[in-house]
Amino acid sequence: MGDLTEAEDYFEEKYKNDPEFQEAWDEIELEYEIARQIIKRRKELGMTQKELAEKIGTTQSVISRIENGHNLSLDYLMKISEQLKCRPKIELQPIKEGK
Repeated sequence: MGDLTEAEDYFEEKYKNDPEFQEAWDEIELEYEIARQIIKRRKELGMTQKELAEKIGTTQSVISRIENGHNLSLDYLMKISEQLKCRPKIELQPIKEGK
């Protein structure tokens, strides 16, 4: 898990110091946060991408793309959540002034 922590530290530092990176990250943050949570939960359950894919009727490459922050539909999120024995929680938050 150390590699993930190192990556998070790197991105946090880059976010603080690079306005272009900050703007780009703000646009994709939600997708990557969901992907990170899927990966974490899948690993907690000791499940491979291939095993998860088989359970929801897709391929390992689709799960890989989802875990890389791409192509996640609400339908897939619900199917994945069910197999990971969890429930997604989505909320709308007001945008802070200046963002």
